[in-house]
Amino acid sequence: MTFSDETLLAYLEGSLDEAQTRAIEAAVVDDAALEHRLMALDPFAPAVRDVFVNLPAEAPKVDLPEKTTRPANDGFLRLVVVAASAAFAAVAVTFWATRPADLSWTQQAAIYQSLYVPETIASLDSSEASLTKQFAMAEAELGRSLNQETLEALPGLELKRAQVLSFKGKPLIQVVFADDQGQPLAFCVIRQGPNAANTEVQHTVLSGLATAKWEQGGYGYMLLGSSPQTDLSAELEVLTRTFSG
Repeated sequence: MTFSDETLLAYLEGSLDEAQTRAIEAAVVDDAALEHRLMALDPFAPAVRDVFVNLPAEAPKVDLPEKTTRPANDGFLRLVVVAASAAFAAVAVTFWATRPADLSWTQQAAIYQSLYVPETIASLDSSEASLTKQFAMAEAELGRSLNQETLEALPGLELKRAQVLSFKGKPLIQVVFADDQGQPLAFCVIRQGPNAANTEVQHTVLSGLATAKWEQGGYGYMLLGSSPQTDLSAELEVLTRTFSG
């Protein structure tokens, strides 16, 4: 069975049903490639890898006493050895079941975008017909215009794709660009509802990417660069003016 990045992100978020969750956890046991994909998508994986580095490669050796007239104690000590030898595997398995699941949509979107490299977007179908279809689908899900013509005219960027994602049941649109070096950038929009508070633009670094995020008129917006040093000012000026409500 294969799983999309969107499904794996939903698993990490904790929003899959029990059957899907069990299917992924069962598959991870025998599929190293799937485990690597999950580790790449999960922001807490580096901390776990650091812990693994310090774990012994072999189970600790325990000198058992000679058998006595109290076999119960002997059995207990053997149980300790078995538990020690299984400790490493237990940490790996329980990691996925006990990870925090309170990431915001901006954090999740940044994690996903951080996996992009120039090769990811180089072969995307960015024809006029394809983009028109993608934007129509995205706007229908989002319930508002994405101003495709404005996005196509952003300075120094080539529009590559509009993709429909989801976060906790809310439509999340990822619009992908390539800069003049072929590096991927993204503009994300999520529908939050009419009661969401408006916020000013906030600059930060998420998952190693420079980001600018704000909320207006029931929608959340985020612009992501290709590195922590990406200058987003020119694009941000256009986007905040266009998506002001």
